[in-house]
Amino acid sequence: MPHKTRPAVAKTDTWSPAARSRGRVVRRGYTAPRMQPKLKRGELDGLAEFYSLDSRRTETMLELAEARPSRAEAIHFFANCLRIGGVLSLASALVFFVAANWGRFAVVGRFALVEIALVGCTAVAFARPPPEFIGRGASFLAFITTGALLALFGQTYQTGADVYELFLMWALLGLPLVVVAQWSVASAAWILVLNTALALFCGAHPTGGLLWAAIESRHLRPALLIISAGMINLALWFALEVRPIGAAPDWVRRFILSCAFGFGTWGGVLAVAGGSPGYGESQFDAASVFLLAIAMAWVGSYTVRRRTDVYPLAVVMGTFIIVSLVWLGRAVEFRDEGTFLLLALWLVGTSTAAGAILTSLTRRWRKAADP
Repeated sequence: MPHKTRPAVAKTDTWSPAARSRGRVVRRGYTAPRMQPKLKRGELDGLAEFYSLDSRRTETMLELAEARPSRAEAIHFFANCLRIGGVLSLASALVFFVAANWGRFAVVGRFALVEIALVGCTAVAFARPPPEFIGRGASFLAFITTGALLALFGQTYQTGADVYELFLMWALLGLPLVVVAQWSVASAAWILVLNTALALFCGAHPTGGLLWAAIESRHLRPALLIISAGMINLALWFALEVRPIGAAPDWVRRFILSCAFGFGTWGGVLAVAGGSPGYGESQFDAASVFLLAIAMAWVGSYTVRRRTDVYPLAVVMGTFIIVSLVWLGRAVEFRDEGTFLLLALWLVGTSTAAGAILTSLTRRWRKAADP
């Protein structure tokens, strides 16, 4: 029978004032429950494996260690979900109420309704400032109302501006409200608005407007333009990784990274496929592919050095699989049915290899993180 090594668990050694001066540890006979350190899930799994616990005993151990959410914690979670759902419902109700009663209100009435809602939300946010939930919800509603006001202005006066300019101005004017909210939901909404503006700009490829005036002199190729939009998200992701803030937790940073490589995949496909009829390109864009490869290599190396989360590697590998698949399909030119078999083998092989690598890294990093 192979020898088993007892799993390491957290120790509860304490220091007395007298022992601290002599530099030795004093072991207490009893530690109050509220001061006892909680075992991590990796430690509990190690104990279950060491003592060969069956499913019933494992469930008992998890219950005694309070590793599962309690009834009070579950109720608190569902209450938070309902509160967030209520805020989102109020935001949607304001927009759809104005749209549904468009013909019943005069121009002054439409603007007055939206502006009163904006002033009211701002007043509530000042009276009950974040991080109170009422202040956060009011700031978020003020952000949504800002977008509704801009849409109402454009629809009423027919300014002729591009659609992406509406979302871009919404992102710029709503940024102070998002900063004040100090809420991950508001941060994610702002990221969504910003990337909607970038996607509309890159998709329509216009020749006018605010963004085009800023980059017209650089004569960017379509693929390079789209990848540059991804670089904006990548720079924001890296800034939040270096200086993390409470309003941008892990899931928000993952959302930003997904947007970055969403643009990267889009631009990479255009670059290796020779563009599309709508963009007027027909040649392989080596510069765009090189820039995307540098971004992928940098994110991959940064993630491997940190050894905390494999999600950035998963996004990088997904981009590589899609872009390489399109390049391979263009290279073989779809001459016969064997081409589809080759592409299927490439897709299955690269996906399997990526999954194996990510699984291995996840296990190694978790094992290294356990004490």
